[in-house]
Amino acid sequence: MIEYTWSFPNFETDAENNVKNIHWRYEATDGDNSASIYGSCGGSEGMDFDAMTKDTAIACVISMSETTEEDMQSNLSAQIDKQKAPTLTSKTKEW
Repeated sequence: MIEYTWSFPNFETDAENNVKNIHWRYEATDGDNSASIYGSCGGSEGMDFDAMTKDTAIACVISMSETTEEDMQSNLSAQIDKQKAPTLTSKTKEW
């Protein structure tokens, strides 16, 4: 079963403590396999850093992106599926 996890390594704020940029990562883990997507987006108007919760940050990222959380999960799930059953093999030659 795939476990999905949001993390927010950095928030950029202005002098009034309003969030201007959110840096985010969405990770999926299934046993030894993992995948992630990441990005940044602008904060909502008047978004106070001290009042922000993780749910608020997630909602902001989703509302500012061109995709849904379900689409993100499908993307991550497909990456993990490729790890479990790779269609390409990387090889080298020593000449």
